[in-house]
Amino acid sequence: MKIKSSFRLFSAVLLLTASTFCVKAQDDKYADTYACQKGMVHFFSATAMENIDATTNSAVCVLNTKTKKVFCKLKQTSFTFKDKLMQEHFNENYMESDKFPVAQLDMVIVEDIDFTKDGVYDVTLKGTIEMHGVKKEREIKGKITVKNGQPVNATAVFMVKLADHGIKIPSIVGANIAEDVKTDVDFTFEKFHK
Repeated sequence: MKIKSSFRLFSAVLLLTASTFCVKAQDDKYADTYACQKGMVHFFSATAMENIDATTNSAVCVLNTKTKKVFCKLKQTSFTFKDKLMQEHFNENYMESDKFPVAQLDMVIVEDIDFTKDGVYDVTLKGTIEMHGVKKEREIKGKITVKNGQPVNATAVFMVKLADHGIKIPSIVGANIAEDVKTDVDFTFEKFHK
């Protein structure tokens, strides 16, 4: 009887220890992870005929300071334009948002950054951008601001060549749309909690 009771107690302690270890492992898995739930992505295309200007404030971005990995994702339909007809053409004719609903960035920071030291750091991101179902290897320059020993903000400005992602512009409107689109991003990070 005592043996059974001791075994139950030992099993309970072992289970409790294992559970605590699993929770700790889960916490450790996200210990170096920061997330932005409402990132701003803006693009601008200037031509002699008209400017195309759109913004979304619902991009999601995750940064891991240990692995230096950066992953961002956004819905194409989340972009808003001043001209609703232009927004419709963007989703239906150019981005084909029903077939290719999301764009994403999967990159790694090249430089070694001390994320415990406050400051503004110039960074280079290397990896892929996927848009319109086409992945393209890219290198993007940006800045990361570290405050109170953690990353709080990331910004970048870069050009996107439409042809690189198989986005075709009909010749009839070719003069209205630039082949290279200026894109800028602004992400505010918080510590990730599952």
